[in-house]
Amino acid sequence: MKQIFLLLALALITNYTLSQKYQNGGYKSYEELKNNTPAYPADFAVTRRTTADIKAWGGNDYKVECTDESVSKKMIKSEIWGIIKNDTLYLNAFPIVNLGWYAKVEIPGKYCFLRPSFPVNPKIQKQLGLNEPQYGYMFGAIGGAIEGAQLAVKRIPLIYNVETGEKILLNESGILKILESKPDLNAEFEKEADKSNKAVLLRYLIKVNDQEK
Repeated sequence: MKQIFLLLALALITNYTLSQKYQNGGYKSYEELKNNTPAYPADFAVTRRTTADIKAWGGNDYKVECTDESVSKKMIKSEIWGIIKNDTLYLNAFPIVNLGWYAKVEIPGKYCFLRPSFPVNPKIQKQLGLNEPQYGYMFGAIGGAIEGAQLAVKRIPLIYNVETGEKILLNESGILKILESKPDLNAEFEKEADKSNKAVLLRYLIKVNDQEK
């Protein structure tokens, strides 16, 4: 029964959508998104990449293209911060994990939740704490058993502060860091029996975002 409840909770969280209607198009910054003024109000095609393509070329899950000649591939790669397509936000993952293409925002808000590629850059790994031994069970040995194509398909559960650019791994310590300024929610979270449960962590992330609106 507990497993069924957690599966239902995860399904609801996965279907969490933008509370505001945004224009389809490419946004160069969070400020543009907040003001609903895309620098590139063009029609972008967002396609989920195949596992074979990701294993061969690396990078994130979503390929973005545009038929408008005024929007070049270079703009999509380096100038556009995020794409809104059918009420879904896709963030340019290069500034986040230093790997190409876009990652889908599964929970929107000040603290977005997304699953970008596992960063191969050691500095980003250290910044996120991914080189700490306790995360070995989540991602396997770095630079050892997981290499090449295997590493390319790894994804990390990431909280991304769209206002500051701060990146936090989704775990108990990450949620507690966010809850430091939310004493009521922090006290509520401390009463949870399983603070490492993914559904619990995402539920509190949604609660924080609701308070930040």
